[in-house]
Amino acid sequence: MINIRELKRYVNPFFITIRKDKILVNNKRMARLSKKKMLEIEDIFGVPVIYSKTYEYISTKVGRFITKHKLLSPKDVILVGFSGGKDSLLLLHMLEPYRRKMGIKIIAVTVDVNISGVRPWESERIDILKRECDMLDIPLVVLRYDKDVSYLSELLTKHSKGMGFSPCFSCSIVKRYLIGKYAKKLSVEENIPYEKIKIAYGHNLDDNSDTILSNIFKGERIKMMNPITKFNKRVVDFIEFKLELEDCTIIRPLLPVLEDDIIKALEECGIKYYKDKEVCPYSRERGDSIRRRCHEILEELEKEIPNIREMVVSSAIKTVEFYKKSS
Repeated sequence: MINIRELKRYVNPFFITIRKDKILVNNKRMARLSKKKMLEIEDIFGVPVIYSKTYEYISTKVGRFITKHKLLSPKDVILVGFSGGKDSLLLLHMLEPYRRKMGIKIIAVTVDVNISGVRPWESERIDILKRECDMLDIPLVVLRYDKDVSYLSELLTKHSKGMGFSPCFSCSIVKRYLIGKYAKKLSVEENIPYEKIKIAYGHNLDDNSDTILSNIFKGERIKMMNPITKFNKRVVDFIEFKLELEDCTIIRPLLPVLEDDIIKALEECGIKYYKDKEVCPYSRERGDSIRRRCHEILEELEKEIPNIREMVVSSAIKTVEFYKKSS
């Protein structure tokens, strides 16, 4: 890796993302970078310095979001749910400077699940994940689960009263179960206070607005993803067996960011990502669900109302706050 002490002579390292193969500029002004300095760094350290307006825009937005909602604290250990897809990969890059800003530790955690016989994250398919973690000098942990998550959802649906559970539900439960279990083990083995360990997901603005609208269309109560959520221990009964979920804190730093901007930023920075959604048989792109239709509806509306997704989320937040005050 690049010698940080030496690099400090040319740039403020709090406002750049450092990879082994390149340096990405999170905020040109705060990093005190001029074109001349960028060329100087490239010459001395032998790596390109990449400036992307989209990457800078997202970094600024995410930084403000993290500060506003107090998502990170000094010396936190962040377990990033890492699929290798565009969202989780960008999240790793957004969090990387906080190793220097706040002394946090980052661990990428990939859950290798069985989805109707398909394993999108089995060993031969995660070369990109390994390479990107290596470039960022972030350890990658792979957790394996063999039971078919589609079958688990069938069990839940069969024994519930009129409720249907998608494979995505069981998949998310399994991932939380394994990552929570790993977090507990990490806390004991490395003597880390458990409250300092947080799980970070790459959910973005599209995910949140799609979730809100799909719940309305299903006739359910409005649910949304929050910047930070503390979950208590719970047991999920799959009839044939039970999964005990640990208490945990989940943070979502990318919630204010549009999916299109994420893709654009990665492209401008020359970063390849694993297209896991093309492999998963139940991804939004491959399914014909209400959620997919909601995404298409909002995508169409965005052409005339660019901030429609922000408005959907804002409406849900205001509604929740209104009823909290009324109760």
